[in-house]
Amino acid sequence: MTSERKIFYGWWIVGGAFFLNFAGIGIIMNTMGVFIKPVTESLGFTRGGFTLYFTIAALSMMVMAPVMGKLLERYNIRLIMTVCTAMMATSFALFSQCRTLTQFYIVAVFLGIGSAGSHIIPVSMMITNWFIDKRGLAMGIVFAATGVGGMIFNPLANWIILNHSWQAAFLTFGLVIGLASIPTALFIVRAKPADMGLLPYGGEAALARQSAAEQGGLTATKAFRTGAFWLLALIILLIAVANMGVLHHIVPYLTDLGFSSTTATTLMSLHMAMLIFGKVLAGSLADRLGLLKSYLILMVGLMVSIALLYGSQWMWVAVVFNILFGFSIAVRTVLPPLMTARVLGQKHFAVIYGFLNIFTTLGTAVGVPLSGFIYDATKSYYLAFALYIGLCLITTAAGIAVLTRSGKK
Repeated sequence: MTSERKIFYGWWIVGGAFFLNFAGIGIIMNTMGVFIKPVTESLGFTRGGFTLYFTIAALSMMVMAPVMGKLLERYNIRLIMTVCTAMMATSFALFSQCRTLTQFYIVAVFLGIGSAGSHIIPVSMMITNWFIDKRGLAMGIVFAATGVGGMIFNPLANWIILNHSWQAAFLTFGLVIGLASIPTALFIVRAKPADMGLLPYGGEAALARQSAAEQGGLTATKAFRTGAFWLLALIILLIAVANMGVLHHIVPYLTDLGFSSTTATTLMSLHMAMLIFGKVLAGSLADRLGLLKSYLILMVGLMVSIALLYGSQWMWVAVVFNILFGFSIAVRTVLPPLMTARVLGQKHFAVIYGFLNIFTTLGTAVGVPLSGFIYDATKSYYLAFALYIGLCLITTAAGIAVLTRSGKK
């Protein structure tokens, strides 16, 4: 009698994490740009004023990130994630009932709290715990879900808005988040392989190859005292500012150039399709070429893509921008958790990455409205794009410093 070889449960974790990111980040982070013009024109808001709700959500998430890191390390991850995904879904649906900026801002606080315990921190923690071999690939797959979500939900949001209303789009997406995320958090999620009597992917051989520093790792208190932690924080902050400052203004920028909303969201879907490919490839590159080389490839691509926005009044340039930008922004989500585990270790990864995620949310909080306010002041996004290219140059230098200093290529 032969027994069938079971699929390693870590791959079920990858599938569940994929679904969480698909419905969470895929909607909340990647469709906001579609709502900017309809909401501001309907309710008479400025772009800077409206996009400030995203800043408030990000700041709320920033405050809760280290708290969630500690909770996830100590308590039942399924309970925490179920509560947080329910809060996130309810908040998004409630946006459909908002009529004033104050109402948007209040709901955004709860959206940020829910987001802190629903995707980036717990997903990164689970993949780091479950995989030693193929960790980069697994991380790339789960964060590719954000591109799948964006590719589907951007044109869907545009269709719902054009045929019904922006309120209907918010309500629909709130239901999608809840129906996709809550069952996944309840029935699939597990924090680490030891909870099921298993070893990480790669088994004992992978554990033997892994460095003692990475297997153990620094406590959060010791990590704060290292230059590596603060270089990682700077990288995460500046990439988030540049990425989010561009991402959520692509659709309004393209429509300002004369493209229809349908064409703009179609181009955004192309960008999201490349995001899927880029994140999987980024993870694979990290496994094969090492973190430093893969980081440099993605950062150069990001800077070139932002520069292409200056010529995006031509369709072919807009197409190339969306392809290259979609590929390159994998540097924001796939590489930072890999760099953190490599440089600071994984024993206290959830707590340390929870603190580092403060800088992700701070960058998001700054980048999205910054572009809006620059547009309101100058009636153009050109100054914002130049600023983001400069931030990327600083980020590239910081990445070289931290990865070279750690001696990990």
